[in-house]
Amino acid sequence: MIQIPDKLLRSLGKISVIYTDVDGTFVSDGCLFRNRSGYSLKNAQAIFELLQENIDVVMISGREKEKLRETARILGFRNYIGNLGIEIVYNQGEKVITNFGVDVPDHQSLKKWIEKSGVLEAIFQIYPGKVEFYEPWSDILRTHHLLIGELEYSSVQEFVSEKFPELRIIDNGLVPPYGNFSRPHAYHVLPAKAGKRAAVTIDKKERNLKSRNLIGIGDSNEDASLASEVGIFFLLDKDVMSDRENVVYIDNEDGEGFSRIVSYLIEKNFI
Repeated sequence: MIQIPDKLLRSLGKISVIYTDVDGTFVSDGCLFRNRSGYSLKNAQAIFELLQENIDVVMISGREKEKLRETARILGFRNYIGNLGIEIVYNQGEKVITNFGVDVPDHQSLKKWIEKSGVLEAIFQIYPGKVEFYEPWSDILRTHHLLIGELEYSSVQEFVSEKFPELRIIDNGLVPPYGNFSRPHAYHVLPAKAGKRAAVTIDKKERNLKSRNLIGIGDSNEDASLASEVGIFFLLDKDVMSDRENVVYIDNEDGEGFSRIVSYLIEKNFI
């Protein structure tokens, strides 16, 4: 059962946009029609209901915009944010805003800029055996490298912030077992001024959106950063810490937390 303080509910208006992570949020094991134990239509039904009410469901993902476009087309979404906030896409590609976070001319230049900083070599040296390139996706990504491992996030975050202040490392959440890692997380290294929160800030300004009409849903530290830009942020991982008053933790052990959030918002007449 979802419980939200009355004060927080009073600050919320009619919802027009829902920013949502993809994997581990409305998709389980890469499939919309799965939950943690088998097949389920609940999250798909929730998306159907949102589309019926003309809610703008904005996927915000580490995937590049080309991959998100097909997902958006199939699901009926118009707008989405790719590359962990670097690419803000409107009307399935009619307009794209890029936020590299630094003054570089294109995607490949950003990737080279990050490589030349020395941050990747430094991370591997300080945390041997704890992290590595997440292949083949690290090579496929045009803007930056993707890492995978089992790091103490606060430690590596502090290290990168201190030694490479122009950069940040982002924990984008739990991913399936990989190599010797049984419970690995995916990590992105990006310019300090790029990321999911920065993208939502840009989108709000671009479309004159108000926080009280926005909802965020996700399961990682980076997702939780959206809390400062939305009315309520629903966090689907109890192990991710946030001190924001508008963060509401939702049990997602069954993989159907997304559907419960949507049902709650409809029941309370926010949608």
